[in-house]
Formats: sequence, structure tokens, C-alpha cells
Amino acid sequence: MTITGGIYLLVEMLDFFGMYARDKYSSYAFFIVLGAAIVVAVASRRPVSKVSYRVPKKDFGYEVLIGDLLESTCPNIVISTNTTFDTDISSGLISPESLQGKFTNKYFNGNTDALDKQLAVSLKGLPFEEHSRGKGKKRRYPIGTVARVDAHGKTFYLLAMSELNEEGTAKSTPRMIDDALDGLWAYISERGELGDIATAIIGTGRGRVALPRKKVVERIAQTFADASHDKVFSNKLAIVVHPSDAERFSVNLFEIRDYLSLSLHA
Repeated sequence: MTITGGIYLLVEMLDFFGMYARDKYSSYAFFIVLGAAIVVAVASRRPVSKVSYRVPKKDFGYEVLIGDLLESTCPNIVISTNTTFDTDISSGLISPESLQGKFTNKYFNGNTDALDKQLAVSLKGLPFEEHSRGKGKKRRYPIGTVARVDAHGKTFYLLAMSELNEEGTAKSTPRMIDDALDGLWAYISERGELGDIATAIIGTGRGRVALPRKKVVERIAQTFADASHDKVFSNKLAIVVHPSDAERFSVNLFEIRDYLSLSLHA
């Protein structure tokens, strides 16, 4: 109705200035105006799949989009994992339906040995603690440890942000998410490649973190802004929301954009 009123006002103005005489209105003008209003309303209210925000007076910005992280065009992609960097899909320790499982199958054809070799090289010399209980590997690295893996012309940062219990179930907490993100940005700024970065909403799936998706997006965005305060290691951070998450948890991209433009401290 608002759009209809706007179109009618425009027609009245044209009539007032003698650009379109009232007596020349078609008898079908009402239906034409109504139809045009419906078209404009539908076009302007259609669901969006991406929002962007450029931080004023800064050399970086954000893109929040609904899609598949593994199909991202960004050269640098973050893959969340556990503190033991377990990769075993065949035993079910790592679910083939998890992000890490899909990443392994897509970029390594399910060859976990090839992935483990790159992980071993990247983790060499980093501090760890031995643990003998539970399933999987026996070296546990601190939350926020990053292992760099290269495949198919892309760079992947495997980020330790959850811990496996003795039954092999992953668990994370909001504090662990914050510590993991701090470690991620520190690693990329010191040892990573300068380029756009893409990440999922880490911890909200099998990490079982007790926070709404929107709040985790806000944490990711804010920690990235904090890390970029006095140095630039990426000009764009893309936060990718899986379509099933967007639908199931009613992720509102407009609300996220409002947060970035109004509440982000950068």
C-alpha cells in the first residue's frame, strides 16, 4: 500500500504540473498502478543471500552470506577441528557430514594419510601434551592452535576450537571460541597469506556451543576487528552460513548487517 500511494502521488504531481492530464488517464490506470506496486514490493522484499559492510576509514570489511563454505572463492578458508587434530573418518570419529569430513573428502578424496602428513609438518615444534585416555590421537594441542594445509590452490587453516571427550564427542564453549579466534587471527597475521578469508560459524554444529548463530557471527566479526586494529592481514572476512542453518535457525542477514554497521567496535 505504501508503494501504491507513492506511485499515485507521482501521478498526481505529473497532473499538477501539466505533464499528464487527469482526463487522459486510462480506465485501467488503477490496475496498472496496483500491478506496478506489487512488482516493486516483491522485488524489494525478496530474500537476500548476502550482505556486505565496509568498515569506515579502515582497509577491511565483511561479507556474510548463505552458502557452502567449501565452494567459497576466497583463497583462505578456516576449517574448525579438535585439539588432537583427529582426521579418522572411517571409524566414525570424524563424521563425513561434518565440515571437516566434507573438506577431507572434497579436497583430499578421503585420503586422511595425505592430510595427516601436512598436519604433522605444520604442527611440528608446537607445544602439546600427551594424553592416553579416550579415542583418537594422543597429542593434544592448546585451543587456538592452527595447522596450515594447502590443496587445490587454496590455503586451509585447521583451527583447534573443540575438545574430544573419551567417547570421541566434540565439545566447545564460548570462551574456547574466543580463544580459538584470537589464536587464528594471530597465526594468520604472523604466518598466513594476505588475502580474503572465509569461515563458517564455528562451534555451532558439532562443537555444541550454547550460543545463537547470530551471537557467534558477532563474536567472529568483533575479534577480527580487534585483531585488525593496528595491522591489516586481510581485506575481507567472509562469514558463511550454511543454508540448512539459515533456514532452521532463522538467521536474519539484515540484523547481522545492522550489528556490523551500528555496534561493531573497529
